[in-house]
Amino acid sequence: MYSTVSDEAVFFLCCIAVGALAVFLYDILRISRRIVKVGVSVVTAEDILFFVVAALMLFYVAYLKNSGEVRWQGFIGGALGVVLYIFVVRNRVVDTGTVLVRWFMKMFVGAVRICLFPVRIIFKALKKPIAVVAWYTGKSLRRAKRLARQAKLRVGMRAKGAFLMLRKK
Repeated sequence: MYSTVSDEAVFFLCCIAVGALAVFLYDILRISRRIVKVGVSVVTAEDILFFVVAALMLFYVAYLKNSGEVRWQGFIGGALGVVLYIFVVRNRVVDTGTVLVRWFMKMFVGAVRICLFPVRIIFKALKKPIAVVAWYTGKSLRRAKRLARQAKLRVGMRAKGAFLMLRKK
């Protein structure tokens, strides 16, 4: 295909942007790993998935901007985008992103607590009456169990006889 130098320069700049975008997406993975600790197998699966997505992104840019031709400047542009992103903003993004996510999580938990405050008040008000009813109910259940143990043979025979009568019908 016939291409001009400006087309190649645009392709090269797009590959730099895709490389930087890929590292940014990986930083989002790193932020999520700081917030939620996961096992080695999950990290491995995430990394494999990330590298597949990053490769697909680079090949998609080659398809759009370079008519599907994979050239060396695409790989160099992607690597240059990665290096530029790492040296310019990487640690700041991860640190700031982690702080922001934790802050939003605290705000969300606080909002949920505020919304559930009336429910907590109702449960506290009903706690004592429910405990009294549960105590009396438990007392009567314990008494029934004790009486059943004392008359184990009679209760067992009656239950067995009733079951057999229902079965015959």
